[in-house]
Amino acid sequence: MMALENKTKINCGCYLLFALFFIIFLTIYSYGVFFLNSLGIPYSDIGLIIGISALFSSILQPLIGRQVDIRHFSWQKLLVFLNIIVIIAVLSMFLLQNVWCSLMFSVMIIVSGVMYPFINYSPFYYENHGVETNFGVARGFGSLSFSIFASVIGFMLTDFNVMIIPLFSLVSAILMIIVIHWLPYYGYDSRTKNNTSFKNNILTKYPLFTIILIAMTLMMTFQNIFECYLINIIENIGGNISNVGISNSLASVLELPVMFLFIKILNKVSAKNLIILSSFFYIVRSLIIFFAQNPFDIYVAQVLQIVTYALIAPASVHLTTEIVDEEDQYEAQAFLGATVTIGLIFANFIGGNILQLYDVNILLIVLVALTVLGSIFAFSTLFFKNNS
Repeated sequence: MMALENKTKINCGCYLLFALFFIIFLTIYSYGVFFLNSLGIPYSDIGLIIGISALFSSILQPLIGRQVDIRHFSWQKLLVFLNIIVIIAVLSMFLLQNVWCSLMFSVMIIVSGVMYPFINYSPFYYENHGVETNFGVARGFGSLSFSIFASVIGFMLTDFNVMIIPLFSLVSAILMIIVIHWLPYYGYDSRTKNNTSFKNNILTKYPLFTIILIAMTLMMTFQNIFECYLINIIENIGGNISNVGISNSLASVLELPVMFLFIKILNKVSAKNLIILSSFFYIVRSLIIFFAQNPFDIYVAQVLQIVTYALIAPASVHLTTEIVDEEDQYEAQAFLGATVTIGLIFANFIGGNILQLYDVNILLIVLVALTVLGSIFAFSTLFFKNNS
């Protein structure tokens, strides 16, 4: 009975971690451009702010992941520390001027990027210590939370000040600290305690993993451009901020069945093949966005979230756990998490400059090109065995 209660507690804790993290993720990645622009910051500067912040984050992610692998740091204490930084950053936004707001928003981007791989790996940590968990369900709670609050924030922004956006991050960070203290910590995995200060470069050690990283970076660049500049894409075809909320909410709701049933799907189709399948549908999705004439067409494109992001996100995490040794897992998951932030760098560099110099139509062409190139790398994984 005690083991069952412990399993329930741990799984509920992991679900809450994902749900709370994705509220922070939503406020930064889906409403960040809108938030900064509402403070009077031009799109080109927004692209620079988000791009530089994401660059720092993408550098820190594998460096910190490597140190956790080598020095056996507690991932839970690290998450508590990162959430405290989020709390301080948000409180500073309410007290100080607009320029300081942009700086603190930059800090939130960096911190959330560093958090991401440790949130992602949390179910596998408990799995490695004998507790049955389900990453797909945990990730599904993240999507459910994203869906609910994407709609809530979208509608609230029609009546309230934009400062409600970081307010949601503040509450989420406080609650996440409480959840982390509630979850047990079993120490570092005993199978890796003989690690030394030397580790091989995992990018050369696992060539299949490196190819996956390239494909994921391209797809996450598409995903980030689309999410960060969705307001511009929708306004270009006659929509407004409420359509953005509906669109984000729709995509997240449709992720849920795939996330909750992912383990069953994985029993039928390998993680590698799921990545290849999703890459094909990314091309289809980008073409629908390119030819969209009204907000409803964007909603149609969002339906394909089921077979694009909803598949590729958990499949890439599972494939990483399959092909990378346990001693390299935190660093590998950090590299995988960095594909989101590297994608964010490219997204804001490309998106900010295109919108400043050209128009949304050029941005849509870039979206199609990214999915085609990403698919080429995804299909190239067929030439590798999982143990390569």
